[in-house]
Amino acid sequence: MAITLENAEESFTSTQMINKKTILFGLAFFGILAIIVYPTKFGRKIRQKTKMELLGTGLIQPKIEPNSLKAEEIGFNYEGSLLSIKGIPIKLEDFKGKTLFINIWASWCGPCRAEMPYINSLYEKLQENQNVEFLMIAIDEDFEKSKNYISGKNFIFPVYHAFEGLNSSLDTKSIPMTVVVNAEGKVIFKDKGMNNFDTEDFRTFLLTQRKTSK
Repeated sequence: MAITLENAEESFTSTQMINKKTILFGLAFFGILAIIVYPTKFGRKIRQKTKMELLGTGLIQPKIEPNSLKAEEIGFNYEGSLLSIKGIPIKLEDFKGKTLFINIWASWCGPCRAEMPYINSLYEKLQENQNVEFLMIAIDEDFEKSKNYISGKNFIFPVYHAFEGLNSSLDTKSIPMTVVVNAEGKVIFKDKGMNNFDTEDFRTFLLTQRKTSK
């Protein structure tokens, strides 16, 4: 049976229409699925996994726009103590006058573990600076688990245990949480969720806080 040019054109047009309908149906299906799944626990896991994969690409960075924390720029609560990795209680007030990079984490927290290499590399670059202090505060019930995880990964940043709990400035329902306090005792950055903090902009952000200190 011969196929005429007219029949071929009609067949091609019909195929195009079917393909368009299939694509539109597929887009609609996945759109509806995304709306249903997005707010669920499964959706959160997908978003978390995707963010973990993107963490090292440079596409995920902390947002440090000027005045982004204007509403939250409040005094930091220096009440309470932390337990050092050597088992020595350290008062938070001992860190007054320094720029503080504070991270709340736990050894069982996947997002916490994902961002730690970047925090460690940030610390390696700034550890000689006397104006910046890192407080990596573990909330594991058993501090030995925190210490074993850190030593197993060869991280060198200072680790503390929230053995007295977390005060009003650090208390959080989700981790990781990162807080930056300037030398004047003001909370100037607060971020919940994992991030790549080892960027030039964020390093500059930390280092320039001392210029506004009294």
